[in-house]
Amino acid sequence: LRREVAGLEMLDDLAPGQLMDREKEVLVSVRDTLLQSLLTAALPVTVDIQGNLTVTLTAATITLRSNVVSVALTGSVRRRSYPRVAAAVLLQGAFDAFRVDSSRGLRARIAIDDVELDTPSGTPSALDPLVVEVLQRVVERSLPELTAAIPAVTIPVRLDQSMTLPGFGPEGALSIEPSAAPLRVQASRVIAFQNRLWIVLRVDIGQFATVPRSVVP
Repeated sequence: LRREVAGLEMLDDLAPGQLMDREKEVLVSVRDTLLQSLLTAALPVTVDIQGNLTVTLTAATITLRSNVVSVALTGSVRRRSYPRVAAAVLLQGAFDAFRVDSSRGLRARIAIDDVELDTPSGTPSALDPLVVEVLQRVVERSLPELTAAIPAVTIPVRLDQSMTLPGFGPEGALSIEPSAAPLRVQASRVIAFQNRLWIVLRVDIGQFATVPRSVVP
């Protein structure tokens, strides 16, 4: 709810026609089905946590609502030593912290906000409610480890870190040496609506400098 309120407030603050700076920003649009397939392809994920417990996440569901990309991850938690117990686990969170990494990719981390445990599917009353409660507290204390283990989703776009102009010549009347300028690309805002994620990227270009012809692609 906190994320949804913040997301709606961000939309409310956008003045008409000011979604992006047309001179320095570009817009990348991604369908929710692509996000779903990218995250699903990174599963299953298995994490060992305190208490001799193993959490295995096997499925994910993505929902775009109230300007938030909500994520639900489902799986199981099992104790590796005696007494051996198992329960179904549901982690709920959202896409967070879109960053351009060193490999020129746009990556998004998933932050987990809530944990729910239940008895194994198809076996009602298999666990005492007190056991489920204890397991849930242990999983909640391990949220930092679980969050770190969930793979970041890489949006399939290439974001170059520089711009290179090939130059002309040296034959002919006009000869211009090739030059290059660094590019700084960052996600300035992210908007989720109508089954699409709209990522506004700000691109700042540095000073051009001459480069050897041998480095020009």
